[in-house]
Amino acid sequence: MNTNKNCIENIINFKLNPLNNKSFITSCRQTLNRDGILILQKFITQIILDQLVAEAQEQSENAFFTKTSHNVYLTDPDPKLGKDHIYNHQIFSTKGCIAADQIPPRSSLKLLYNSVMFQKFVADVLGEKKLFEYADNLSSINVHFAKSGQELGWHFDNSSFAISLLLQAPKEGGIFE
Repeated sequence: MNTNKNCIENIINFKLNPLNNKSFITSCRQTLNRDGILILQKFITQIILDQLVAEAQEQSENAFFTKTSHNVYLTDPDPKLGKDHIYNHQIFSTKGCIAADQIPPRSSLKLLYNSVMFQKFVADVLGEKKLFEYADNLSSINVHFAKSGQELGWHFDNSSFAISLLLQAPKEGGIFE
């Protein structure tokens, strides 16, 4: 382990997720291409995970909570299809979020997001030459809060890819698909 506490090697569990290993990258790409999803178990070290949970809890009172209705495509309903058409079926999302500007500057979340090694790994797994920073500097990283009874309704993401980092597993329910 590197003695620099802000080093990427101290954030990621490299024993299970060697981001700079070609065969690991190839295996990840194959899994993603086959399944449409890649789940990396125990990606973050437990020490960092505990720190991230504590950071999130410190900011939880600043989370913006909302309840929205949407379809699975996150688009407006199409009245031409009729109210009973699956495209117009409404789902509710009730959640809270803190935006990137509410995350501490030295947070491991920001260090991971800005890590050249992590960006290269993601690009390699996706088969992209380069990734570009998310244009909305408030949404580049966000922490999602869900209290008991709240949920993020099932939906298709509107981006080419999304990275979700589970900081805490739910006590029950909470199936991530």
